[in-house]
Formats: sequence, structure tokens, C-alpha cells
Amino acid sequence: MPKNDRNAISRKEFLNRSTGAILGAGIAGSAAPAFLKPAQAAVNIQHRTLGPSGIKVSAVGLGASRITEPSLIKGVLDMGVTFLDTGRMYAGGRNEELIGKVIRDVRKNIVIQSKIDQKIQSDAKAMERSIEDSLKALRTDFIDIMIVRGATTEKAVNNPVVFEAFMKAKDAGKIRLCGFSAHSSNAPEMVRAGVDTGVYDVIMIPYNHSGSFTHSIYGIYSEWDQKALETSIDYAISKGKSIIAMKTCSGGPLRKEGEARGTYRAALKWILKNKNVASVVPAIASFREAEEDVGAMG
Repeated sequence: MPKNDRNAISRKEFLNRSTGAILGAGIAGSAAPAFLKPAQAAVNIQHRTLGPSGIKVSAVGLGASRITEPSLIKGVLDMGVTFLDTGRMYAGGRNEELIGKVIRDVRKNIVIQSKIDQKIQSDAKAMERSIEDSLKALRTDFIDIMIVRGATTEKAVNNPVVFEAFMKAKDAGKIRLCGFSAHSSNAPEMVRAGVDTGVYDVIMIPYNHSGSFTHSIYGIYSEWDQKALETSIDYAISKGKSIIAMKTCSGGPLRKEGEARGTYRAALKWILKNKNVASVVPAIASFREAEEDVGAMG
């Protein structure tokens, strides 16, 4: 996520702005964190439903891949966010472990999405081990959404090994929904291919106002046909599938008419206008980003 307009604020200032000094004391102290009820949240949290599953997620989720500080996760949850996105490959599994420690007392209130590395998607045993490792790290009996990360071809999407691994995990109650993420410019075609398999419940794709993104770490640029992507999103919804948006701030801030500068909050609001997007998951890495991104639901 570009950092030029993401000025840092202190943890104390974030807590004072979003939830008040009493909550701040609860997070900072040794006592268990006092997670707020939705009615006490700092913004009016929107929830959307994942297809026919009935599972509800906050319209803005927490992309936790870059987080190393538990107080940041706690702060975002205290704002009312109920959807966390992580993955087995982030920090060698330590990201899942961090999340597992933070949410252990409020697991029933949180929807977790994790990922399997695409490198092992043709190895059924490795996929099974990855799911087991995620369950252990997250300290949970089940994971709400498990996806294969970074599918780039229709052949990868139509992988019988993946189908079998996911169906086995579902039957055992280890995952509730399954899916894949597609990062490249052929996302529209990947969405349609994934829907047509009849297997996947959730598809995670890049989507933002600019129709492109530059990876903030690797500098990789990618763009897509925005109209084609939105048409494929509509198709997915018509078939009972759910769309999760990523790279949501990687297209840069959005400047509204009459404004001197753009904001990432406006960029997220632009995406949320599309009711066919279940949730956006910006990679939040600071209290300042949390305040701006979660505020897009207000």
C-alpha cells in the first residue's frame, strides 16, 4: 500500500479517537481486551453476507499480512471489524499465530480467511498439512474461508487435487467455505472459470477505482479491463458466489471533485458502492491506516 499519504499517528491517539480512553486502558493493561459491541463501535459498521452461507462479514476487513503488533489487531477489532484475512505463507506462519493469540477469547465473533500457498496446490497431502497447521496456529477448530493463493491460469483453478482437498476439509468440518485468489490482469477470466467449476464459494480479486495497481513491495504493475471485471463479478453473484476485493488501496488515493487531495478512505468507499463486493481487505499496517480504512464504512 502506498505510504506517502498515510501519516502515522500514535497508538494512544488512535485509541482516543476511535474508542475512548476507557477502552485504551483495557488494551494497554494486563487484563483481557474489552472488545466492543457493534453499538459501541467508532463507526457505523456495515455487514454483508457471503452468498447462501449466511456468514456475515464487515464490509471493511483487516488484511493482517503485515501486522506484527497485537495491539493493532485489537484496536481494529474494537472498532467493529469482524473479518480477518491472513495466510500460512505470511511471516512463515507467525502471522496466523499472532492472530490466534489475539482472538482466542472472541473467536465466535470473528470470520477468518486464510490461504494455502499455490506452490503446493498439486500435492493433496501438503494441502492437508497446511490446513492443519493453520488450524493449530489460529487456535481454532475450523476456518471460515480457506483459499488457494495466487491462481494465474484456468488450469490452476480447475485443479482436481484442490477440489478433493477442499471437499475433504469441508466434510471434516475444518473449513466452512473455500475459494482462490487471482492477482493478475486476467482476473475477469479467472472469476468466470472459478464460478463455472461449481466448487468455489469465494473468489478474491484485485479491484479498485483505478483499474490497476503497483505492488507496494515488489513494484509489479498490473491492470485489468474494469468493465469486464465488473461483469464477471455480477456473474459470480448470480451464481451464488462471493467476491472479496484486494489491492483496494494499491490504486492510490481517490480525489473527489472539489477536493485538493485524494484519500484512501474515498478509494474504499468507491469500491463499497458496488454491493456485489462482500468485503474489502486493505493491508492495514498502522493505526493511522486503520482509522482511515475502517472509517470508509461510516
